[in-house]
Amino acid sequence: MELDGPTATSPKVESKDGNLGSLEIIKHEEVKEDDTQEDLIKKLFDMVRDVTAEQLALKQLQITNTICRLKELQDQQPPKATFNPAIANSCRERLEGTLTYLTSELSAIPPAKWTTYKRKLLKFCESEPILTMTFAQRLYKVVDIIYLPEEMDAIPKEDFKRMHSVARICAAAAQALGPEHESEEALAEKWISAKAQDLEFLKKMFRSMRGIYKAFAPERTEMPWETQAGERDNGQACGNAQSL
Repeated sequence: MELDGPTATSPKVESKDGNLGSLEIIKHEEVKEDDTQEDLIKKLFDMVRDVTAEQLALKQLQITNTICRLKELQDQQPPKATFNPAIANSCRERLEGTLTYLTSELSAIPPAKWTTYKRKLLKFCESEPILTMTFAQRLYKVVDIIYLPEEMDAIPKEDFKRMHSVARICAAAAQALGPEHESEEALAEKWISAKAQDLEFLKKMFRSMRGIYKAFAPERTEMPWETQAGERDNGQACGNAQSL
């Protein structure tokens, strides 16, 4: 996430003892290799909590690095799939049956995007490894197919309601793709609850950043991340038009 704004030049802050010092020497926690997602989320919260616009500008790189590290923790890929008609048919039937009960949640996803996601889910149904995957492993793959691309599109637009729907779709799909008599309802709900907490944190963070930017530049009606999201959408639209 890149935050555009006026360039900050070593602003001074007042310490607890009344002395002035440069913000450049304020000590920040660095992102560590063994940091968990919970650690990184806490660090993000600490970075944006009660900061001025000047401090936020100085923390842009650190915030971006922390968010990138969060993404890396979700960036693993399962083994490549091989075709198995019997497995594919069974999984497809359960998946299609589950999706009929998710019409409200599915309406939150743009139709063109859902067409792409569903095609990938059906291909996942054809994989040999799916037969021995645990619920957590299947969920990891479904998140890679649906949640991550939706997150990249919806979060900059602050469409958190859409992401709540996406989380429920992912959990339901991961359950549907499992063995017929498997019961992981409690684990699925626990994951959904955790995602809801993550989204609530992001919602508060964006609200805080919006307030800081408006205080610093009240004439701005559009935030930097909204501008970037709009440019990305326009670029995708142009690409789709050229491919027609």
